[in-house]
Amino acid sequence: MANSPALASTLFEHEGPVLREWLRPSTIRAGLARRARIVLLAADGVTNTQIAELTGSSVVTVLKWRARYEESGIAGLTDDQR
Repeated sequence: MANSPALASTLFEHEGPVLREWLRPSTIRAGLARRARIVLLAADGVTNTQIAELTGSSVVTVLKWRARYEESGIAGLTDDQR
């Protein structure tokens, strides 16, 4: 079913507090804060569509950052070198 909710993500051990710290506007770039918020909302079981709406992102972007986090943890949320 295309609109079925995704399973809640699981945060890697000890990374939840780090991701929450990233949400503070003065501590990190806006892009990283948005990625942290995507991962935290996913861990709370929020649907991909709702996460996209709440973060001003597309569903494709939400899926990308969820997948990168699940694959590499916090390191997956940083920008790739160009």
